[in-house]
Amino acid sequence: MAKPAGEKKGKWIDYFDLLDALKKPGCPLCNRMDALSLRLLNNLFYERVIDVGTRVNLAKAKGFCNWHAWMSMEIPNSGSGIAIIYKDLLDAEIRKLSEWKEARGFSDKGKRPKFRKRDQSIFLSSWVEKASCPICESVKEHERFDMGTLLDFIDEEAFSQDFEKSSGICIRHLLRIMEGFDKHPNLSLLVEKQVKKYQSLSGELAEFIRKLDYRFSKEPRGSEVDSWKRAIEQFSGQKEIFGNETVAENERGSSKVKKRD
Repeated sequence: MAKPAGEKKGKWIDYFDLLDALKKPGCPLCNRMDALSLRLLNNLFYERVIDVGTRVNLAKAKGFCNWHAWMSMEIPNSGSGIAIIYKDLLDAEIRKLSEWKEARGFSDKGKRPKFRKRDQSIFLSSWVEKASCPICESVKEHERFDMGTLLDFIDEEAFSQDFEKSSGICIRHLLRIMEGFDKHPNLSLLVEKQVKKYQSLSGELAEFIRKLDYRFSKEPRGSEVDSWKRAIEQFSGQKEIFGNETVAENERGSSKVKKRD
């Protein structure tokens, strides 16, 4: 967990992992979330597939989220673990759907017998009220620690120099930092550095657009050639890190499952 704003943390392994992430293209916090996800999934499939606590948490969450479910397929030899986990989950859904069908009042022959007043929302409510993906929960804890580490050391000369050479953080992560660490003494410094990076990217976009004009299209291409890709990442974060917004909209609109008599 992050320490109070302004209190320096020790340079533990997370600090050096973050330094390594700064040396890679793209938002270092997105890079860390992606790497941590792979590490956590790898540990789960190699050490905790049959662990009772792990299975219970996955059952409450209905398995992994979309991002981590598909990422699990990248883990070598994960097929057996996926089969074990999702066989249990699927059997539980079959039971709930069978209960829903019975409560609905349809027979196997399609005839509707006398209606019985029962709760028909067992299946629906189990999804609306499901727990968060356990991998996401763990990554979220590490993400907060990394955001605090970034703020704590952004004023340190060596760390600041590595940050200056990096792509900087995406706007999505800057927003999270501003919301979660609004009283941190180094927040203004981070925003200042980020604005400079955004201004530099804006200049590259302008150069990319200028060279689309036939009059300048023969000029040699420079760093601006992939600026449009980097602009997308700045606004959206790296691929799959923040997911889509259609599911969130549906969940907000379905916070309560109505029961019918």
